Amino acid sequence: MARSLQPILLALVAALALAVGACGGGGDEASSDTDVNTLLTDTFKGNKDVKSGKLNLALKVDAKGGTSSTQGPLNISVSGPFQTEGKQKLPKFDIDFAFEGAGQSIKAGLTSTGTKGFVNFQGTDYAVSDQVFQQFKAGYEQAQKNGSSSSKNQQSLSSLGLDPRQWLTNPKNEGDAKVGDDDTIKITGGVDVNKLLDDVNTALSKVKQLGAQGTQNLPSQLTAEQRKQVTDAIKDPKVEIYTGKEDKILRRMVVSLGIVDPKGSAGSATVNFDLSISDLNEDQEISEPSGAKPFDQLLSKFGGLGLGGLGSTGGTGGTSSGGGTSGSGSNQKLEKYSKCVTDAGNDVAKARECQKLLTG
Repeated sequence: MARSLQPILLALVAALALAVGACGGGGDEASSDTDVNTLLTDTFKGNKDVKSGKLNLALKVDAKGGTSSTQGPLNISVSGPFQTEGKQKLPKFDIDFAFEGAGQSIKAGLTSTGTKGFVNFQGTDYAVSDQVFQQFKAGYEQAQKNGSSSSKNQQSLSSLGLDPRQWLTNPKNEGDAKVGDDDTIKITGGVDVNKLLDDVNTALSKVKQLGAQGTQNLPSQLTAEQRKQVTDAIKDPKVEIYTGKEDKILRRMVVSLGIVDPKGSAGSATVNFDLSISDLNEDQEISEPSGAKPFDQLLSKFGGLGLGGLGSTGGTGGTSSGGGTSGSGSNQKLEKYSKCVTDAGNDVAKARECQKLLTG
């Protein structure tokens, strides 16, 4: 698969994730006779809360041809329970990550109990120091407050410019279906790639304006050349949407498509993206892992990765046994970042500038 398509695929996957994460619902109970456009409107323009559940995301890419390093299947999965703690608060979560492909197998995880944080790597749990976790929590919650003041409706798809009704082709109400134990209505359709890319460009622009953390590597717009590459490369895209029969909250979205190199030099690939939420708005039990080791021990396995000792000061779970100062530089950066975000208050531009303190 051509390297030039990789950032574009990242943007498309990000847009799909936004589509699932921003969906709402509401209205009367749906049936196999409900108009499909009504279902889509209720699913993607509602405002019902998603407070808890179990997330399950799977991305599978099966590449053929091209170089040996890009051949074969690549699997990425993200799964686990989450529970909100209130508006603009850091949620509780216990999320597992897995990557398999190119001869590698990596398993990791992140856990937040609301008061403590843990990292799992290859089956071993490590406790982040209380000081660092509280700094991260304060920074996250301040960023949420900044974002809310800059965009009151940023959780809706329409506010991001994403409207699946504009790019779904030949949508059909396929009738009743199950997602876990939930009753849903299944909708199928194709994708008008050009119209989808219009929405992606709009969404990317708005996300970049919000300055959300984790979006620094996303492009602000797809160029005309990139758009042409995508439309020439993507073949036979299909979408399945499963919306709650009673609440019209999105339970599952499946996207499958083929990718070919128009020049014929980078082979081809099939891509399958499957994201679902089960046990919606049911209480989730998220507890501390037992026997967690100090975070320093994980950092030492990677030679510190230039991070020093993020878990080495303060707290009960990440206390270092030594008296070194390897973590002081990183901790000072975190302290400066936390103070900067707090001082920025509702000024989103100033809050974005704070990110430089973590990389400077």
